Amino acid sequence: MFEFPWKEGQLHLFQIGGRFILFDVASSSLFSLDQVAYHFLEEGGKSSLEDALAQTRRKFGQQAEEALRELELLYSQGQILGPDPALEVNYVPFPYLKALCLNLAHECNMRCSYCFASGGTYQSDKGLMPPEVAKKAVDLLLEKSGPLKRLEIDFFGGEPLMDFPVLKETVFYGKERGKEVGKEIRFTVTTNCLLLSEPIMEFLNQMNMRVVLSIDGRKEDHDKNRRLLSGQGTHDLVLSRIKRFLSLRGETLYYLRGTYTAQTLDFLANALYLFDLGYCEVSMEPVVATPEEPYAIREEHLPSIFRQYELLAREIDRREREGKELHFFHFEVDTTGLTCVSKRLAGCGAGVEYLAVTPSGALYPCHQFVGRTDFQMGTVWEGVTNQEKLEEFRHLSFLEKENCSACWARYLCSGGCHANHHLLSGNMRKPDFIGCQITRKRMECALYLKLLRRERGKESKEANGQAWKRV
Repeated sequence: MFEFPWKEGQLHLFQIGGRFILFDVASSSLFSLDQVAYHFLEEGGKSSLEDALAQTRRKFGQQAEEALRELELLYSQGQILGPDPALEVNYVPFPYLKALCLNLAHECNMRCSYCFASGGTYQSDKGLMPPEVAKKAVDLLLEKSGPLKRLEIDFFGGEPLMDFPVLKETVFYGKERGKEVGKEIRFTVTTNCLLLSEPIMEFLNQMNMRVVLSIDGRKEDHDKNRRLLSGQGTHDLVLSRIKRFLSLRGETLYYLRGTYTAQTLDFLANALYLFDLGYCEVSMEPVVATPEEPYAIREEHLPSIFRQYELLAREIDRREREGKELHFFHFEVDTTGLTCVSKRLAGCGAGVEYLAVTPSGALYPCHQFVGRTDFQMGTVWEGVTNQEKLEEFRHLSFLEKENCSACWARYLCSGGCHANHHLLSGNMRKPDFIGCQITRKRMECALYLKLLRRERGKESKEANGQAWKRV
């Protein structure tokens, strides 16, 4: 018989859409409960087994004993309250370089008000990446990837298509060099879409490249923040290019990525707007900004944001029951246990298995650290030379982060974004409160959808298999 109270962070109980849901953290098991078992576990989390049973019996009568027997069966089968995997492994940091983000352009043809690079981040390393830097980055990736056979390069900016000739040359070079050494490099580009000409569209499709297309949703919300240098909104221009590109590509290897801010909190309507256009791969990201910014998300916005996520999850479920296939990026989570524990402890791998390259060839832990000079890791010519910073990132698992070890979402979020924590708290080991709250709510909605899909016999597409990075 298992005993109460259990340790904090072992079980998570929540309700969405009239469902009573249990998530067991250690096993990643997910259950739909009746109200009796849910009440019993709620009481068990704060009192003894006897008190929990007595409280439940007073409210539900003899159904309390039946609930106890069912929970004991789950416990005996190892589906709840098992050993924590983090306590059973010796955490070994990943030893190889797996992916690069090439900041091809520290310039842009738009002026998005919330862009993390718009406040001078790129001023010390402006311009476009020359081909020799890009090729040297490819060489570095192939050299430092050890036995890995599948590697990734993301083209980022600014607007990377401003340096399209170098992007094109780099893809050809990477494919040729990879073939020579028996490795495959998969390429992704994130674009604001304005430069998506017919020849560029044709090249991206021929090369089977993944494409992240930036659009914030409805015209009124998109044009509040995503403007040309002249101040003109870009929604109509962007949407026309997206429509043309996806008419050629079809529903494969893309997603539409939007951002919501304190000034555009109705991201539910924006996500549905994009789904209603006929596209099934959508992401809406909360803006990351310091509190003094007028568009920064603050604690008073959280109840509204939580409601938006729940309504979105329920609407996706409704549409899927009508036969549509929809994927909201943050609702596609991997709970299969296929991802190794070390990976779940470490998260994104920034600064170790993933590095960003600036136009001049400087190496940073990821694209969001670019410009924070204390975080420069080295150069594409010398490789990683900042061994102190490398060791810091190598051991930056959620076990080292404040409050993460007892958080129920720790194996789903892996401690969150190092760069965001550093920006908002000044410490990579101190997660941002608002970011954590939003992440937990997204994970609850993701688990809710997963449960409903499982009951329909239609499991969700696991995020772990998509090979996307959250950019």
